[in-house]
Amino acid sequence: MPLSRFLADLDDLLGTFHVGQPGHRSFEHLRLAVTRLNEIRRQLAIAENKLSASLSLAENDLIDGGDTLVEDDPAEAERFRIHDFCKTGIAEIDDEHRKLIEIGNRLYVMSLCQDVSAASLDELLGELIAFAQDHFAAEERLMEDSSYPGLAGHRVLHKRMYDYIVEMFDLAKETPLLVAIRLEMFLGSWFIWHMQRDDAAFAKFRDDMRLH
Repeated sequence: MPLSRFLADLDDLLGTFHVGQPGHRSFEHLRLAVTRLNEIRRQLAIAENKLSASLSLAENDLIDGGDTLVEDDPAEAERFRIHDFCKTGIAEIDDEHRKLIEIGNRLYVMSLCQDVSAASLDELLGELIAFAQDHFAAEERLMEDSSYPGLAGHRVLHKRMYDYIVEMFDLAKETPLLVAIRLEMFLGSWFIWHMQRDDAAFAKFRDDMRLH
């Protein structure tokens, strides 16, 4: 529903309260209006975060000396890259992170072009869930083999990500474009914070163990 139509309907609804003639159906419609308003707020917050992230990327592109802020071909757009500060130096992990980032970029292209169907997102999320299972298991085996003391906490972080992806999978059939945007934003935070902080901590532990 367009925002202008929502506001007009809300004015009409509130008018019944101002003239002192609210009925049972008016209260039901008011509750529905509150629900719709909360959904509008949620979607606006997502849009604001997405615009802020895009602005940051554009600013970084200018700082780095990029010539353009928009890709000529949206299908070639690249939202995520595995920067040096995100690399662990462990070939197996870094290779799998590149695959994960490739999936993230495909999500970005979907949302950028607004070309998201329930079927296409269902397929991509199925791929992401299967990949996450394999990657997390492999990463945790490496940590276990290295007697990494942070393994238990790392497992909790992996489970949180996995549970979030499954939650998005369940919502994808109803609002595929919104889910693609939300998941792309989530992966963006994950790539920066989890790789740079948590995976890097394990890589440092492995390096320190080799030196002793």
